[in-house]
Amino acid sequence: MNNTRRATLIWSLGAVVFSLIGVYIALNSNGAWYSIVSAVILLLAGAAFAARAVLSLRATGA
Repeated sequence: MNNTRRATLIWSLGAVVFSLIGVYIALNSNGAWYSIVSAVILLLAGAAFAARAVLSLRATGA
């Protein structure tokens, strides 16, 4: 496995993990403002990881 495909896999897994944790916290926040803020931050991190995964995938030429 070359480095660009491995980097794409790592960025993609990071996006999935951050997004799933963010959604879980958002669904179980019970209206607490700090839980909502942390869920938004985690979802933004997931979006950033997903964007980086797309850029990495485009660099592979796939």
